[in-house]
Amino acid sequence: MTRGRRRFVVDKYHVFAAYQLINAFAALFNCYGKALPWTATATLYVSLLSFFIILVTVPSVTPEHKPASFVFATFINNTGWDQAGIAFIVGLINTNWPFCCLDCATHLAEEVPKPERNIPIAICGTVAIGFTTAWFFAIAMFFSLYGDFEQLVSTPTGVPILALFHSALTGRSAQVAGAIILESLILTTGLGCQIASHTWQSRLMWSFARDGGVPFSKYFAQSSEKLDVPIRAHLTSCVLVAAVGSLYLGSYTAFNSMVTATIVLLYISYAVPIFALLFVRGRDNIRHGPFWLGKIGMVANVVVLCWTLFTLIMYSFPYTKPVAADNMNYVSAVYFAVFVIAAVDWFARGRKQYGHPKERRHTLVAEVVERRASAPVDEVVR
Repeated sequence: MTRGRRRFVVDKYHVFAAYQLINAFAALFNCYGKALPWTATATLYVSLLSFFIILVTVPSVTPEHKPASFVFATFINNTGWDQAGIAFIVGLINTNWPFCCLDCATHLAEEVPKPERNIPIAICGTVAIGFTTAWFFAIAMFFSLYGDFEQLVSTPTGVPILALFHSALTGRSAQVAGAIILESLILTTGLGCQIASHTWQSRLMWSFARDGGVPFSKYFAQSSEKLDVPIRAHLTSCVLVAAVGSLYLGSYTAFNSMVTATIVLLYISYAVPIFALLFVRGRDNIRHGPFWLGKIGMVANVVVLCWTLFTLIMYSFPYTKPVAADNMNYVSAVYFAVFVIAAVDWFARGRKQYGHPKERRHTLVAEVVERRASAPVDEVVR
């Protein structure tokens, strides 16, 4: 019998199983609406507490710190692109992912008091907290990187941050246990984010179904008063998430292309109403809310349109070179598939069912205001 530690290697089946387990847990957790506000608040504090614990612990225990020249002046290009600028832009996809769903708070507007004020505060607060914590976390981890960088990114666990925690605790008696505890803090925060994602995506599907925007709209537009959750839309969206996650087993390249597409397609969804506001309706022809920014808002609108066009082009580049069938970026194929599905649904069903007459719209708004009164009904309808 051979002595020694058994080396645990994480493969795609472990990742897939963990993904589906977390998805199922978050789906079950979202079936009871009254617990969600408490969960969101608890997750926020857990996230901030985890940030401070890791920020203090890891730099203080690492045997050696990297010099400032490595953190701020070293550019490691493993993409195969000769142009450092292209390599940097392609790498933005990973950092862009955590900030791609900033609109999630808007999908909960019907469940938030005074949404015209609180929703913008939530969005701006997300950006402020996310940028501050992410910046200091990244800098601290780079200074705390102990050992060879290549070994860190090619760790057999498939989780470089876990390997970083483990290397920083070198020489400590509880090296493995400490690394697992620190990683557990990140996983707990991620689980809370997953629960929140299920919350807003179910509301998005539910509200779109009420407007006739999805097939079988009447079925998905129903909401459970007992559970205080649009249960049909919720469970369906969870099944779709599980199905998309299954791409990871079949093709990691296809999965990455789908992830990239979700970023850019969200930007396109932002750009469409902004384009209509600037070039069709006009910014001065809408009722101004408490966060009206005037000329600064105009600049922000133009920046969003330019950034959307930029990402549509640049995020379609291959991730690495030389390009082969198994590392190609197929996001353009995803765009085409989404466009075809949307076009077929529109001409076959959507153009006849989407939208409501003014009388029906007034009724829907009245129901919303009755639940969360924040403005007169006539004012909302206008």
